[in-house]
Amino acid sequence: MKKIQLLLLVLFGFSMTTGIIVSCKKDELKTVKTPSPYPPPPPGNPSFTEEFNNVGDLTAKGWVFKNNSQPVGATGWRQGRYEPSASKFPVPYIGFQAYSSSTTPNDFVSCDGSCVNDIGEISAWLISPALLMKNGDKITFYTRALDDAAFIFYTKDRVQVLANFTNGSSDVGQIATTTGSFTKVLLDINPAYAENAISGYPEVWTKYTITISGLAAPVSNARFAFRYFGTDAGASSNATNTSSVVGIDQLVFTSN
Repeated sequence: MKKIQLLLLVLFGFSMTTGIIVSCKKDELKTVKTPSPYPPPPPGNPSFTEEFNNVGDLTAKGWVFKNNSQPVGATGWRQGRYEPSASKFPVPYIGFQAYSSSTTPNDFVSCDGSCVNDIGEISAWLISPALLMKNGDKITFYTRALDDAAFIFYTKDRVQVLANFTNGSSDVGQIATTTGSFTKVLLDINPAYAENAISGYPEVWTKYTITISGLAAPVSNARFAFRYFGTDAGASSNATNTSSVVGIDQLVFTSN
């Protein structure tokens, strides 16, 4: 076990009713509806691939970012982190390069310990657009954490993939311990907070595949979400679960 005695400098500086108005004029009936805050996805095949080359474009595509960490930090999910480190840091770059890139090594999405202010409860969400989901559909993606071999302490990261199969909303509650409408856990990577380098979060790009099952019928406005999660966590080496950097790349949703 490495001796914990250092702050991970890393992670801190770079840092949704329907109302009906009816007017009658003889036999003429006019109905005006306000749009639903959670409209169904467009018709057609909902399959898609997201490479996260430009995280700034995700909101326009229907993705939702929420950081319910307590106390909340400076960042949440962001463009992939791979940047020069301060001279005091034991490695020349903070983060890692994308699994799949078209323009820069930062062509992925990442989250890190700076989503919480110092030490606390981490709950940072990256929520997919609403889409048709049914049994047999697949979600595949690559993910990894920072290689902490050069550090004098071990890091411990955790990511959950959860789904909302009920109402199409992006509601995840308001505090770190709530999940709102996202009640179905599809995947939990490192739930026991094992040290990453031993048996915890993978430190090389690793592929995960989730197959949707257990639905009574197709859901027209489902969502899934990545939740960077941690208890007594943060970038500080004084945290029980010292956080590093996690990344997600080459996400594919396949409708079967």
